[in-house]
Amino acid sequence: MDVRRERRALPMDVKREKRALLDGVGKHVDAKYRKAMGSIVPTGLTILGVRVPVLRQAAADWQRAHKTATRVDVMELIEAFWEGKSREERLLAVYILSRYKRWIPDLAWKDLDRWRRKVDNWEVGDGLAMWVLSPWIAADPDARLDHLRTLISDGDMWSRRLALVATVPLNRNHDDSAASNLAFELVDVVKAEREAMITKAVSWALRGMAKAHPKRVAAYLISEREILAPHVVKEVTSKLETGLKSDKP
Repeated sequence: MDVRRERRALPMDVKREKRALLDGVGKHVDAKYRKAMGSIVPTGLTILGVRVPVLRQAAADWQRAHKTATRVDVMELIEAFWEGKSREERLLAVYILSRYKRWIPDLAWKDLDRWRRKVDNWEVGDGLAMWVLSPWIAADPDARLDHLRTLISDGDMWSRRLALVATVPLNRNHDDSAASNLAFELVDVVKAEREAMITKAVSWALRGMAKAHPKRVAAYLISEREILAPHVVKEVTSKLETGLKSDKP
């Protein structure tokens, strides 16, 4: 028997891997950063104070060190991090999964639905939307775009934001009428809301279409300018005219 092959076949010790990752990033805790993030990202999660580049690098290093890890093992580790109580654990779940792009299309909606119900801040939610939900939808848009309609009608504000942010990668520099039609439809549902997390996402969704659909975005601003939040109109207009969110130098 090839002992090395037998060892590779053994199930991963998920608890040990999780602990090792947390111990590793824990060496980079920054108390000042932790305090700042407490006001920038209000959340019920514990904030350890580890910067995003450190977390991303940890995810990349882990993947390189575990090239033979099975999908089952990786998903168990991701689930373990999603069950964690810290900002860093939830972000590691997103960043590790984003390293396995080939597996994202095979996720089940029940997985994404379960994860999104644990979102209580824009940092984790936007990461989930941009790096997981959006590519998952892009893999089979005909069957999956409707899930964004489900999210935009949800009573949970973070789920509504998730729907809007997920449209950004779908529409960025792409002339996809189905995705853009849906983005305008989603924006229309929440255009009168004044919750900052929603209005910022509305601005982002519209700006995400500014390059591929400038005339349509401009027409939408004109027709809805009295309903949209003033900062949305200002930011999207600036994006159309200058290519930037703000016209300030």
